[in-house]
Amino acid sequence: MAFDTDCGRLRHLPETPIRALRRSFWWVRKTFFSKPKPENPAVVVEMDEPEAEAFLGERFFEPGWEISYHYHNEILNVRRVRYVGDHPAGMEWWQTHVRGYDHPEGIELTAHVEPEPAEHPDAHLGGEYVDVARGNATLVDLLDDGGVSFRRIGNWPEATA
Repeated sequence: MAFDTDCGRLRHLPETPIRALRRSFWWVRKTFFSKPKPENPAVVVEMDEPEAEAFLGERFFEPGWEISYHYHNEILNVRRVRYVGDHPAGMEWWQTHVRGYDHPEGIELTAHVEPEPAEHPDAHLGGEYVDVARGNATLVDLLDDGGVSFRRIGNWPEATA
């Protein structure tokens, strides 16, 4: 049996098949790679998911769910990657990762800084470099600079309370 490629069909590649593949990957991630939501400190903002996504997107965050665990009740997952050439850990690529969860008053946002997963997969999965305090400080600064009111929830370190 011989197989041949129908190159004429490639013109349809940007259409439904890619969207269906992406949706299927999303379904597999949520079905088989979900975890209970961590009890990290967070902020609650009076926004819905599209408003929060737009606010963060305007500040150079992008959807990052394709290579990320899913947490129960998660409705937003964005990240911003940055190069840090002189980081003491010796890793140059880092991300600020923001997750959002449905909340009766709007959306609950929490953030952390960690090694970028494609460049530093072992360090990323190991979790020893996850810095919730730094991520949340970045998130609070963005909200303050954007004039967004928020309420802190959870156990925030004294220095940022």
